[in-house]
Amino acid sequence: MRRLFLLRAYGDFVIAIRAILNSPQPSDTKIIASNHFIPLFEAINEVFDLSPLDIEFQDFGINQSQLNFFTNRYLFNTSTAGQLKQIKKYLDDHSIEYIFSDCENFVEQSSRLKAFEFFTKHKFTPIVKKSKVYNEYTQFFKPSFKEIIAKIPAEGKVLILPDARIQKRNLPQELVQDIISLSNQKNYPVQVAYFKRVSQVNKNGKAETVQFKTDLIFAQKVYNNFSELIQLIQASDFVIGADSLPIHLSNLLGKPHFILYPNVVSKAFFTPFAIQNKYYAEFDKFEQDSIPFLS
Repeated sequence: MRRLFLLRAYGDFVIAIRAILNSPQPSDTKIIASNHFIPLFEAINEVFDLSPLDIEFQDFGINQSQLNFFTNRYLFNTSTAGQLKQIKKYLDDHSIEYIFSDCENFVEQSSRLKAFEFFTKHKFTPIVKKSKVYNEYTQFFKPSFKEIIAKIPAEGKVLILPDARIQKRNLPQELVQDIISLSNQKNYPVQVAYFKRVSQVNKNGKAETVQFKTDLIFAQKVYNNFSELIQLIQASDFVIGADSLPIHLSNLLGKPHFILYPNVVSKAFFTPFAIQNKYYAEFDKFEQDSIPFLS
């Protein structure tokens, strides 16, 4: 018997859902997920039938995008200790269920694992031990499907999603303008969609009004929740975005996509589609022919 605790970011959750969806059911892995994933789960359930999946949602007090203990920003927040105590309590309360079985606990990644074990007083094994995250999840769940890579269309509607959870991954405005310009040259309809705002986060972490060149032709959109983001992705033919949740949703939904990222980010979370097609480029190495779909 295996127990997998899903406690990290939304992108990690989408990668896990993709693997679980395509694994034999019922599974020998019990999934315990933080209930901060429930809105995302419900949004995905509008597209895929997730009812056969045996996922138990638990309130561990997580009110950010992931467990505070796994972040730098909220590591020393006053609620961090409380979250760890709730996880430990869950483990202690349910230990009797597995006292006579060979049960192994898993978490998503190995980062701060030893310290996490120290505070929860329980042993864990990480799913991701190396660098290719999608491959590690596939090996863990042993999905019964062959990877279906989305086909690259000859033309179509372009969706640019500049936002990322980690600020340094946000697409620079100049880069967004270049992509809009390339889309205009091909006469492709293009949308730029931001989360809850029509603004750009500057280097100081503050939102500022986005001032685009006046000769660019595009639609500017705002999405306020996961369902609206999924609808935008579904309505597009090609997605361009940061190495973050929207790209993982695009992969789950079978949409062709291109990843843009700063040179300080590894390729560990890149999707199978992006890896196979080499559909990715660093911010400062982006050129007019970097995205074959637009060249």
